[in-house]
Amino acid sequence: VTALPAWAWRGMPELFSGKHKTTGVNIQVACDLTGRLAFISTPMPGCTHDAHALKETGLLDHITTEQLIGDKGYIGLGMITPKRKPPNLPLHPDDKTYNKTVNQVRYKIERVIANIKTWRVLHTGYRRPLDTFPETITAVLGLIFTYTL
Repeated sequence: VTALPAWAWRGMPELFSGKHKTTGVNIQVACDLTGRLAFISTPMPGCTHDAHALKETGLLDHITTEQLIGDKGYIGLGMITPKRKPPNLPLHPDDKTYNKTVNQVRYKIERVIANIKTWRVLHTGYRRPLDTFPETITAVLGLIFTYTL
């Protein structure tokens, strides 16, 4: 998941993301192992948790979770995710090695997200009418897919 910031919209507290400490929308992004963008969800309110947002997209209806690699926000969905550090204890050295292995694959999706966010309209506070945000995201994606073909 990645957050796309939007202007502070009064009367819309569902846009506030506690994780990112700003208002905006969340989108789910998926890529293949080569780093090619494969899926982007429709925008969801910023307060939507990563795991809930993934379930809402319907992506899990078309692919088994064992085939997906995600960050710690998806722990519990059956995906391959890094291990969390136990409370008040250090992370076990075997778990550190496991996390390093997982993150060596996960960096591809982080690069895809970074590529999407190079578009200024998606990494600065969105100031146009909020109902036009999905169209703006679609336009940027059209440009990305046209450019990469």
